[in-house]
Amino acid sequence: MLNRRHIRSIVIQSVYSNSHIPIKKADLKKYLNKTSSSTLDLFYCMVDYLKEINLFFNNIKSQKFSFPYVTDNKYFFFFTKVNSTKYKRNQIIDWDLNHNYIIEIKDQIVELNNLFLDTRKNDDKSKLEFLLKCYSEIISESSLLYDFLEDQNINWINDFPYVNSYLFKNIEKIDVQNPDSFDLPTLSDYVDEISFGQELLNKTLENYDDLKSNIEGRTPNWDSDRIAQIDYIILVTAIAELIYFPSIPTKVTINEYIEIVKEFSTPVSGKFVNGVIDNIVKDLINQGLIVKTGRGLVT
Repeated sequence: MLNRRHIRSIVIQSVYSNSHIPIKKADLKKYLNKTSSSTLDLFYCMVDYLKEINLFFNNIKSQKFSFPYVTDNKYFFFFTKVNSTKYKRNQIIDWDLNHNYIIEIKDQIVELNNLFLDTRKNDDKSKLEFLLKCYSEIISESSLLYDFLEDQNINWINDFPYVNSYLFKNIEKIDVQNPDSFDLPTLSDYVDEISFGQELLNKTLENYDDLKSNIEGRTPNWDSDRIAQIDYIILVTAIAELIYFPSIPTKVTINEYIEIVKEFSTPVSGKFVNGVIDNIVKDLINQGLIVKTGRGLVT
């Protein structure tokens, strides 16, 4: 979940935030820990959400209305046994007080339940498939839930795709007989990733003006005022990684930031950033500022 691409995204968000409200030096040392912890808070909130969906449907079922692919689904029920409280969180959502975010998707879940009743066997494979479809096609696509999460924590919107992907992959691996088969991550699982992100943030902020100067004069078809601020920050962060992380291959850095810019900025930004980075890399190599060692020599 907290892979290097996500960590890079968090660093870019942090640099962007710093340009508006400077991060205090006293807070900078553990800034990535704090923001990474927020990502895990969202993960556990979504686990709790799945628990509450199962409880909600069990409470409304009756002789007339039943939803066996939710209420009698051992994969849904599995989450009621997951101990999501063992991770110390800074932010918790009480879904019992926010049932409107379940009611909003209730009809879609009922419709999917009825479709499975008509077209699937009543077996474990179908029940797992139901949960996966319910999560990927209904829960993660809920605009009301999306807006609610954004109101809870502005950073969660950028975390949401990573958390969804991680949850989906772990649901696929569930062994209903083994509560430990569902991975419950902690910050200690991502020490290397967070350390990388913290160093990248430090280097970017400490050398921001010098790094930014590498962009000037290399965007002949673009006035600096026309370049989106987020594109500038993505370029500056990429240059910091190219210069200060000799063990990361140049090609890896370029590809990562081209993918990230697609998430953060405009449709034309990927092409723009790609072209600018290529020009910058050539110049920095000629100046001897990009020197790769070890794994960084891989092409």
